[in-house]
Amino acid sequence: MLEDITNLLDENLVRVDNLVSLYGKTTRGRKAVKATDILRASIVLLHASMEDYLRSLLIWKIDKFDQNILKDFSFLDEANRLSQKKKITLGELSIYRNKTVAEVIEDSVKFHLENYHSFSDLGEVKKALNWCGISHAAIKEHDFGKLHEMISRRHHIVHRADRNDVTGGQGNHPTKSLSKKQLENYIKSVKDLKDFVSGNLS
Repeated sequence: MLEDITNLLDENLVRVDNLVSLYGKTTRGRKAVKATDILRASIVLLHASMEDYLRSLLIWKIDKFDQNILKDFSFLDEANRLSQKKKITLGELSIYRNKTVAEVIEDSVKFHLENYHSFSDLGEVKKALNWCGISHAAIKEHDFGKLHEMISRRHHIVHRADRNDVTGGQGNHPTKSLSKKQLENYIKSVKDLKDFVSGNLS
């Protein structure tokens, strides 16, 4: 299972590499915003690839989730919505009479992960790794490189179009500067994350 999840991430990283190659074919010298937008698209795809990878790991490890983890998830009701109720009646539970408790838990957690769960900061990444079974000690010792910076930059791109908030001065540009080297560091951080997981999960 881990091999399949890892292979999918590798395939998505190839897609990111393809965008980087496309960027390399643009004009030399200082790149225009429309050229560096290829790098911005690469960051968004890279982040999505990492999120898909982490969600797949979590879904794989659902059966290992204990009570402390499961309390963060809601019950999936008959309308395929996550219930906000603190108490579930027997009537509501009866629609699952042909399923095991494990199947009900898996359906609810999987639905939540696929539709609502995001990794908008490094803390969320670390929490996911711990939920998968990697120890707090191992996570604390690991160097996540530029992963936090990549997540923050992706957020700035998708929510603010990577607008440059610095005003005044010569050479001002409407978007924040971005280089191929920065993106390569982000890619390396995601690859390092993959290697870290492969070395600590089985």
